[in-house]
Amino acid sequence: MTLPTIVISIRTALKVVPPSIRSAALGIGASKMQTVFHHVLPLAAPGILTCTIIGLAQVLGETAPLLLIGMVAFVANFPATPMDPATALPVQIYMWANEAERAFVERTSGAIIILLMFLAVMNITAIILRCRFERRW
Repeated sequence: MTLPTIVISIRTALKVVPPSIRSAALGIGASKMQTVFHHVLPLAAPGILTCTIIGLAQVLGETAPLLLIGMVAFVANFPATPMDPATALPVQIYMWANEAERAFVERTSGAIIILLMFLAVMNITAIILRCRFERRW
């Protein structure tokens, strides 16, 4: 679902690199592969990292497509290992929000806070990586 967004953003990040850098690299004798790997990709890396992380954060927060394709699964026990059965956090929030019992209000609120904190961490990571690897020309 998010792959087209990420691909378009990566293409844009690659096109933003000035053609003069490509021409200069080719002019001093670099091959096309060397130009791409040594000049174009390092300059486009901040945009690529940012769009990838923001795309993953977008996917994490989207609940409607998961519910539409039927990934609604109630998991009674918390998974102890990564191999235990589990469901996506937005789906679990949806399931807990529909419960009539009062105990699920705290669980729903806690899960929403965890999801928001994780999304904030992913967005902050994208900003920090972009600022760290960004080069001015």
